[in-house]
Amino acid sequence: MLFYSYTYQQFPVGSRRGQRLRVVANGIFFGGVSVILMIARIQLDSGVYIDARNVPVALIALFEGWPAGLIAGVIAAIYRLMGYGLEPFGGAGGFAGSAAVIASGLAGGVVHAWARREGGVAPRHAFALTAAVYAITFLSFLIVPNGLARFGQVWAPLLAVYVVGIGIIARLLHDVLEQARLRAAQQRFRAIIDAANDAIRIVDADTYRILETNRIDCELSGYTRAEMIGRDVRDFWPMDAELRAQREAAVAETVARGFTRQFGLSHRVRSGETILIDMTRRLVEHEGRRYFLTIYRDAQERLAAEATRREASELRAITLLAGAAAHEINNPLSVVVGSLGLLARRFPDGQEGRWIQSGVQASQRIQEIVSRMTKITRIESTPAQGGLPPILDIKKSSDVVTDQEGR
Repeated sequence: MLFYSYTYQQFPVGSRRGQRLRVVANGIFFGGVSVILMIARIQLDSGVYIDARNVPVALIALFEGWPAGLIAGVIAAIYRLMGYGLEPFGGAGGFAGSAAVIASGLAGGVVHAWARREGGVAPRHAFALTAAVYAITFLSFLIVPNGLARFGQVWAPLLAVYVVGIGIIARLLHDVLEQARLRAAQQRFRAIIDAANDAIRIVDADTYRILETNRIDCELSGYTRAEMIGRDVRDFWPMDAELRAQREAAVAETVARGFTRQFGLSHRVRSGETILIDMTRRLVEHEGRRYFLTIYRDAQERLAAEATRREASELRAITLLAGAAAHEINNPLSVVVGSLGLLARRFPDGQEGRWIQSGVQASQRIQEIVSRMTKITRIESTPAQGGLPPILDIKKSSDVVTDQEGR
């Protein structure tokens, strides 16, 4: 059983090459165990012996399939044909015993296929294999001289050996297999949540202790996974009493409703600084225990996107207003400029001429401003001065922006 457990650590579940190596390793090892059991046979009476050679062969076939059972069976059969090293070709029962041990491996493979279709090895599969191996052993006795009489001497001890060896020990090997599957499932779960783009955290709802976390959570919080596991989740809450009260209220809402979503929460990291996060928390109950499944992400990306959308909306409103204003101003401005031009011809000199020239310059300035209003591409405002609020800087907002290469 220890060796079987070790092979599942050495050759992980899910690897095709590892599976083949595990089958070969276990087939050879359990075949060796079968040989040891033949060497350490049990004497029941004068000249009456039994051994459990079929047990390890059937067991490994039950859990790893017929290839492992066949490898183990062939190893045991070869030794049985050697007659335990004493009788040439195993004596009268050599061929019968060899056939029985190989048949036990194949029977284990058949039951293994049955168990796979039903989701795994269960007690009914183990005891069905016990009955099959016992029947194979009985048939092997029938093909040797005086076999029925010999079987009558050993039937009860053999039954006990098979029931304990296959029916009971199969449960222990099943536990080894389940542990290997759970370990593989845990590794798969870790790989999946570590690949997520959001931070994921599983918290005990009664103790507030972190039970599981992922890579993004560790990166945002500034702790390693080993440091995160077991830490009180309230260590990441802000120090401000009002903000902590808000977090307590959110947790209470999760317990009451089973689900909460919050935006722009303050999250304290290892350095003592706080970052803003968007969080979704769900209450999950499993086997009588409650857990908080928390998924969150840095809010900066959302805030930046919202700022971009807001700026785009503001820019659209400003350009629409500026375009409409420019159109409305241009019409009367054209009349003013034309009239000033006619007056400049009538009064080319004197004080009136200077006034008219000033009006023409001002009109040209207005025309320039109106032209810029139609070329606004971004929002640039002037700083607040005195009691005046910031206003749109038309010149900066309409200037062409060039990069470092002058494009």
